[in-house]
Amino acid sequence: MQCLLVGLVLLAATTQCVSRSVSVYDAKGLFADRLTQEDRARLLKCPCSSASLCLPVDFAGKKTRKEIFAFSVATDDRWKQYDWEQLTTVAWNEDKELLCHAHSKGVKIVVKHNFDDVNQLCNVSARQEWIKVQCQCTSLRATACSAPIECCDCVLQTTYNMIVENYADGVNIDTEKPMHGETSKCLASLVHELRHELEQHALTQNAQITFDVPWAPRGVDGRYYPWSELAAASDFLFVMSYDMRSQIYDACVAGANSPLALVKQGLQEFLFANDIAPSKLVLGVPWYGYRYPCLQEQQGAAAIDDASWCQIRPVPFFGAPCSDAAGGQIDYGDIRRLVKSHGLLEQWDPTTLTPFVWYSPPEGGRYQIWFDNPRSLKAKYALVCELGLRGVGMWNADTLDYTAVNDSQTMWSSLAEALQP
Repeated sequence: MQCLLVGLVLLAATTQCVSRSVSVYDAKGLFADRLTQEDRARLLKCPCSSASLCLPVDFAGKKTRKEIFAFSVATDDRWKQYDWEQLTTVAWNEDKELLCHAHSKGVKIVVKHNFDDVNQLCNVSARQEWIKVQCQCTSLRATACSAPIECCDCVLQTTYNMIVENYADGVNIDTEKPMHGETSKCLASLVHELRHELEQHALTQNAQITFDVPWAPRGVDGRYYPWSELAAASDFLFVMSYDMRSQIYDACVAGANSPLALVKQGLQEFLFANDIAPSKLVLGVPWYGYRYPCLQEQQGAAAIDDASWCQIRPVPFFGAPCSDAAGGQIDYGDIRRLVKSHGLLEQWDPTTLTPFVWYSPPEGGRYQIWFDNPRSLKAKYALVCELGLRGVGMWNADTLDYTAVNDSQTMWSSLAEALQP
């Protein structure tokens, strides 16, 4: 690696306004391709203490372990409190201090980039514009180019450029739009074309591509995706086993965000009904809950205390008469603060294997909060080994109250204990 960095410095010293690629030291296969002038110039601007920390994380030759994939969305520095010894990938956070720290720990960073204009998915040109290096050239002989010719300034909002400008290791695609038929086939083409393009460049030839999918491959929220094709084109699918009451067809009552039996059933449908390899699935679990206002508040608190259910306002969603949109998401750290400050009694639902609490705020009303805690999450984590999955991840790592050290440590340690070999 030291030879590579010295080579980068020497090559950058001869910077010219050309796009000629120059061979660099091949650090155990890290770069089987060649760095361009733009690559070298970018690495010279590395914000880390060592330029090596701006290179992609290389797992080659290292002992494989379960994927631990964390979404990081807060704009403060609570990421410093993550359990970095467990993590393998952190998604969405483009903080450069986080980048340097993550790479120093051998943890990958992946950016978020969605293709949300569903009507353009079958437009090949639109797909290429989303994927490729798009440059504007100063030469009178060319006005635009897909690879640098002479002096070109590259637009940053292509997938390739988002990865390399952030010194990242790949991309997470969170396009959760409803689609079916030919449009869905074009979605698979998009990811296949992205893979092909990234493989052409030194800094992205081994880039990680992940795609977020709903808890089951059955048209959840109108998503009829080509699951097997997406899995083939991606490193893995992140199965979002939460928000599972987005379409409620039975009693319109508050309920579990991530009931264990349905979590397992959804995973099995990916594995057995769609013939997707377990190594292509990462189980996504919720580190948050839902806070539901109960309609039966007018009946009196005593009546509610005697009931185990909370009737909610019917909010239709994708044809269903009721949905979790009647409630609102609440972070696990906030739930723990409420439990402790108001002396709330955590109850356990034996059907969904998840906890819930009743809550009456000072301003009035009555609420039921359903969530996941270390006990319920351990049962879900166990599915990773039971089904042979690639790993597990959470939405999201910033929902914990890291000032409550015992609570946050318990959440992280329950994950570590569940995945011990």
